[in-house]
Amino acid sequence: MSSGGGVMERATATPKRSRRTGPSRKVMSILAIRSGGMCEIGVICLGNARATDPSHRMAKGMGGTKDPHSNTPSNNLHACRLCHNAVEADPKGAYARGWKIRHGIAAPGDVPVWHWVHGWVWLDDKGGVTPAEVAS
Repeated sequence: MSSGGGVMERATATPKRSRRTGPSRKVMSILAIRSGGMCEIGVICLGNARATDPSHRMAKGMGGTKDPHSNTPSNNLHACRLCHNAVEADPKGAYARGWKIRHGIAAPGDVPVWHWVHGWVWLDDKGGVTPAEVAS
């Protein structure tokens, strides 16, 4: 639009508020209790770093997901940033340890996961861990 003197005014758009797509506050609270606030993966930090990230075992994908399992406690590990990044950088190792799960294989609670503190476990959606026997 011109404002008389030939100067063009720019229309400014109000920035969109980003939509929260991660676990709810309630789920994050469950993760914090289960983890004791420390990294559950421990591949880099050896469980000595404060957990800051929910690490999705079954990925949400680039456009998000409508999968009801996505933001459940059984589908998320409470991780430090370094361990979370390490899991993302090594998919083969992450799948072998249950830190990642392929879509359509099973529900997260039905896939054992290597937990830094507890070893091989099944995670439930109430924040519980149950020992799992896993053949090497």
